[in-house]
Amino acid sequence: MGLAVVKATVGYLSGSVALSADAVHSLSDTFTIVAVWLGLRLSKRKPSERFPYGFYRVETFTFLLVSVIIAVSGAQILIESFQRALAPHAVTFITVTLPVAAFSALVSWSLFQYKSNVGGEIKSQALMGEAKHSMVDIWSSALVFVGILAQYAGFSWAEPVVGFLIGLLVIRLGLGMGKNAILVLLDACLEPKLVSQMRNIAAQVDGVKGVHDIKARRSGSFLFGEMHVELGSKTPLDKVAIISVTIEDRIKSSITELDSLLIQTEPSKKDVYRIAIPVELDNGLNSKASEHFGKSPYFLFIDVREGNPTNWFSVENPAARLNRKKGLKAAHLIARHNADVLIAKEVGEGPYHVLRDNSTQILELNTQLEIKQILNAFTRKEMRTLTPAEKKQT
Repeated sequence: MGLAVVKATVGYLSGSVALSADAVHSLSDTFTIVAVWLGLRLSKRKPSERFPYGFYRVETFTFLLVSVIIAVSGAQILIESFQRALAPHAVTFITVTLPVAAFSALVSWSLFQYKSNVGGEIKSQALMGEAKHSMVDIWSSALVFVGILAQYAGFSWAEPVVGFLIGLLVIRLGLGMGKNAILVLLDACLEPKLVSQMRNIAAQVDGVKGVHDIKARRSGSFLFGEMHVELGSKTPLDKVAIISVTIEDRIKSSITELDSLLIQTEPSKKDVYRIAIPVELDNGLNSKASEHFGKSPYFLFIDVREGNPTNWFSVENPAARLNRKKGLKAAHLIARHNADVLIAKEVGEGPYHVLRDNSTQILELNTQLEIKQILNAFTRKEMRTLTPAEKKQT
């Protein structure tokens, strides 16, 4: 504000259109700084019931208002410069106007350094935009200095031209900042390098088989991300949680402005699935499916690739001869043979949890179907997931 008052006063008394234009520019700086301050204050408010995601976007919205103010001030400078070009006159008080322009450039450079340092430290988009604004102030003050000096040397057109250049420079800055603010408000990905960095960090965590569908959006000074992580199909549930926490901690320690990261885990895609089916007799693919799980005399294991059986073998179920815990023993048998899928009529709650802890998918068996028909139904994903609750209903 002090710079704006000094430049406006000296510009008016000396008749310098360039210095007056620069005063308008400095006046706009005052409004933008106040807007940035308000945005930063509001964005720090804690989330509420009505605003559960916080007030981070207030800073970006402030950034958009700043860009509009800058563009409008640039248009005002263009108008004043054009009017002075139509009616040029000499600049007076040269010994005052030149030092004012030089002093303005020095102050703008100091502000640029300060805003850049603080904006980088707190990762503030609005403050970093203000730093760019101060960089424009440096160039505009330098142009004012050159324009006044050139007119004093006899080039009457120099001052209006300098003012016109400053106006274009200011408008270009305002439009560029406005474009970035709108893209951020639309959740555009403006930092693909950060997405690549997130992918590389997650891929290096032990147990991760693949990373895809990574998204990152900026909201004010903070980043919000999400990703899909592929894990081995046999990864225990407790290890899944450890891997997710490890990924989040490593990414947040590397990307400090990341506020939250949503990680969705899923089993890695397999080429071959091993399917287990309880059967009455050891007749390979011609066996008849059994209605019982723990009491089933045999289990047929079939390796399926793209819907076609590539290998199969039968294993006798020793649990069928036991009086107690038939289901649990049968579940451990299925787990030892690394079955990815169990297709059964019913499964007790204990065996169900043993299989789920082994990451074995459990599907409902239709005993009216032959083995090949069961495999076709599995390939076409026509089978329902079996749960202990469904067992009780039967």
